[in-house]
Amino acid sequence: MELGLLLTIGKYLFVALLYVFIAVVFRLLIVHIATAQRPVAQHGDQPAQRSVLKRDSGQPPQEPSRAELETKEVGAEPPHLPHLLVVETSATNLSAGTSFPLGKSISIGRKPHNDLSLQDHYVSATHALIVQQDDSFVLRDYHSTNGTVHNGHRIQDDVALSDGDEITIGTTTFRYQH
Repeated sequence: MELGLLLTIGKYLFVALLYVFIAVVFRLLIVHIATAQRPVAQHGDQPAQRSVLKRDSGQPPQEPSRAELETKEVGAEPPHLPHLLVVETSATNLSAGTSFPLGKSISIGRKPHNDLSLQDHYVSATHALIVQQDDSFVLRDYHSTNGTVHNGHRIQDDVALSDGDEITIGTTTFRYQH
């Protein structure tokens, strides 16, 4: 009798876990669809100047090679190439003055799978993304716990970057230079 009871409980637990799995997949799908439809806030954050991010044919943005993402000292990049300059940080793996060139996109977060991994407990696993949109770059927060700050304001929507903009992720402040 006990074996039959254990098997019945096991079946119900399996079904419950299956429902939880389906609910998580459905939620991630909804978040992905909502993220794909976010408007881009133009510099100055004026609602009348908003446009929708263009998406390629469902393909994720092309990631830069690891060689492109190796840190370089200030002045190592030609001035016309867009890059992020570390202004200040308390992340253990960065120092002020380090420059990161931008490819088609760059993911920023605490986990090593990101293109730019910040060893900072205030940074989410996958925190933010900077993606090229035509001739400019767009900053997107990935529902991070502590948020992404653009020029002193926590962002809710995608924001088009302009030369000199400051981006704060965790305890690290970057300056976007184009």
